[in-house]
Amino acid sequence: MNICRNCGVELEETMTVCPLCRQAVDNSGIVSVPDTVGKQFIVYGKKMSPPEKKFTWEIISLILLSSIVAAIVIDCILNSNITWSEYPAAICLTVFSYISMFTFWQQRTTLQLAGGLTLSIILLFLFDLITDGINWSIKVGIPLIFAATFLAAILIKIIRHSKYKGINLIAYVFLGAAILCILIDGILYYYLRGIFHIDWSLLVAACTIPVVIVLFFVHFRMKKGRSLKKTFHI
Repeated sequence: MNICRNCGVELEETMTVCPLCRQAVDNSGIVSVPDTVGKQFIVYGKKMSPPEKKFTWEIISLILLSSIVAAIVIDCILNSNITWSEYPAAICLTVFSYISMFTFWQQRTTLQLAGGLTLSIILLFLFDLITDGINWSIKVGIPLIFAATFLAAILIKIIRHSKYKGINLIAYVFLGAAILCILIDGILYYYLRGIFHIDWSLLVAACTIPVVIVLFFVHFRMKKGRSLKKTFHI
């Protein structure tokens, strides 16, 4: 492993210019060190400690709670009732459910997703029941959350089992987003008109697929095994 003598960033064997300080790389401008030494000060993906997780959860929870209260107050002032504010409040409750599971329930990711899904369903059902009776939660909220969670679980499994973790990961995310848009379109259309039909999501998918193809092409044209961390020098 080569290290730039000027700024200390990790260099690849084929680099002629440091990507960080733009210093020309030659035999006098680099320092070769064993991989075991580099790993002592080049740390990727450092996990947060439990206190850090709890503090982050508290900050995000306060932001979500403030958003819910603000939306409901504005809605009540304008309409004298809770109408459109149900939907941003439902989104905030869903986000709260998942971050709570990932913060306090130290289990496998699939179990955490399942726990977040369960807690989200319960909170949305109760919130819908309190506001105007059982209406949108069963027909829209729960199907959307289930679809998003199912796609997230598939993406996580694909990413973990990918031999090469490079630009192909971005392609998988784009592909998952396109599929999620199709599901959202179909679920909303069914809720509003009683039939399953897709409309605007076809345009989203048509725009996304070429991007996915280009990303896969670039990935397989590049050096196999090149990771995103090395690609973007992070």
